[in-house]
Amino acid sequence: MPNKNNIILFITDQWRWDTLNDPSNPARLPNLQNFRDEAVKFDNAFTTVPLCTPARGSLFTGRLPHQNGTMDNVQGKAFYPHGKLHPDQKTYLERLRESGYHVAFVGKWHLGDGTLQDRGIDDVVLSDGGDVPLTATGDVTFSETRKSPYYGTITDGEPLDGIRVDNAIDLLPRLASSDKPFCLVVSLHAPHFPHHVPERYVALYDDLPKDYVPENWCKQFSEPNKPVAQSRPWHEVHDTSHMSANDWRRTAQHYWGFCSYTDALFGRFRTAVSQAGLTENTVLAFTSDHGEMLGAHGWFDKGPFFYEEVMRIPMLIRAPGQINETRQNFVSLHDLLPTLINCAGGDIEPDRSYFNTQSDAAFFVYDAYQGRQFRFRGIREKRFKYAWSPHDLEELYDLENDPAERINLAGDPIHTNTQARLKNRLFDWMGKEGDWLSGPAHHPPVGSYIDGRGSEEQHVHPALGPRS
Repeated sequence: MPNKNNIILFITDQWRWDTLNDPSNPARLPNLQNFRDEAVKFDNAFTTVPLCTPARGSLFTGRLPHQNGTMDNVQGKAFYPHGKLHPDQKTYLERLRESGYHVAFVGKWHLGDGTLQDRGIDDVVLSDGGDVPLTATGDVTFSETRKSPYYGTITDGEPLDGIRVDNAIDLLPRLASSDKPFCLVVSLHAPHFPHHVPERYVALYDDLPKDYVPENWCKQFSEPNKPVAQSRPWHEVHDTSHMSANDWRRTAQHYWGFCSYTDALFGRFRTAVSQAGLTENTVLAFTSDHGEMLGAHGWFDKGPFFYEEVMRIPMLIRAPGQINETRQNFVSLHDLLPTLINCAGGDIEPDRSYFNTQSDAAFFVYDAYQGRQFRFRGIREKRFKYAWSPHDLEELYDLENDPAERINLAGDPIHTNTQARLKNRLFDWMGKEGDWLSGPAHHPPVGSYIDGRGSEEQHVHPALGPRS
């Protein structure tokens, strides 16, 4: 396979688009900004679903959650601790291996304990896809001030992601010397909560205002005309009523500190790629599975909604022979691997490549969270975003006049035609994708459990520990 380039995907978890693309964002990311200046930037890149397992299932199979079966989180202490991506859902990693690539995977998999190795991917390092638990952490020491599971300052020791990147660097000489092209996935936990960050990176943000909150922060659940799905916490970490102004500021410090720490890891990794002589024969991409609310609308983490903070993701691709540019076509996470494979000289589903499509919209899905049922579908065009549910309020946002998505215009007579047009376009897409929600069906109440329990019950997550 002499004409195939190598593929490296460097993927993070819960990384916001604005950290790299909004000049007003406080995040200090010199290495990624340098990479951004050399890469193709997809300004309108979106996750398929703002939840880890479904997003990753879509990324690695190229199929939507209702098509591959990964509609809720698996592993760890979630509702599906022993779940996994079904064996009959072939991933692009397996397809690459079958086409002659050596495939290596370092870090977070989140699609079933040990199931990367079950699929014949043997070069697996520090991953729950191999023999390391999803919730594994590095051997670190914290300062006395800590608010778990929100933030904690590390005073000694290396987080697991740093060890993962060191292991990925150690792999590069062996991969470079092989007579096969390779695909290497470096998948980090950062900057997903808990934000456990070395103190020197937290200190980068000591200059944040004492009263810092995002512009669209509000007391949680106080916004009018929002869906029932946004009316209460569905996970213990969602209840932010205990958060003081200083807690929000410290959480932001640690989140951006986590991003800066990861930026340093990426810089170290990219230097190693260059030293291994791989720069000119390797496609290198940086992205995330979804974003993070970080106080927007009063929420922490993510949830059953399609706000920009969790939907929009960074998407940077540097391929040999490509010029750096900014592209405005709308692209989705589940088309990323076909894009990288075609950039590397492969011919797997070339019609899905970001470089061969000119879509002016992105489509979103949401089905379940922590065993609870939430059925939402959405469409995002340049100006308007529309979300529909068979058992909840519709949403319509004018992103030009209301970029913070505070005012739900659904039902407003002035926007009747826009709402109808977007709903029709969304349902056309759902029909083409074989989405069962596009037809008649019984839908249980929002937030109810798949095992029949009502929405009023709270699933307990003992692994989270005390808040402070």
